[in-house]
Amino acid sequence: MMFSFGGLIVVAVLSVMLLYGAAKGVSVMLSLFKSLRSGHATLACPHCGQQTSHGRGCCDVCGRDL
Repeated sequence: MMFSFGGLIVVAVLSVMLLYGAAKGVSVMLSLFKSLRSGHATLACPHCGQQTSHGRGCCDVCGRDL
C-alpha cells in the first residue's frame, strides 16, 4: 500500500498529537494520585482552632486528641 507525501505528513502530525495527549493524560493522572497519597486534608482542632492534619489523631499544634 502506497501513501502519498501529504498522507504521510497527516499521519505523522496525528501520531505526534496522540503521543502528546497520552503523555499529558499520564501527567495529570500522576499528579492526582500524588496529591491523594500525600494527604493534604486538614481540619480545625476543636481545642485550639488551628489547622492540623488528621493522620496522627492528635493536633500538630497543641497535641491534644482530635
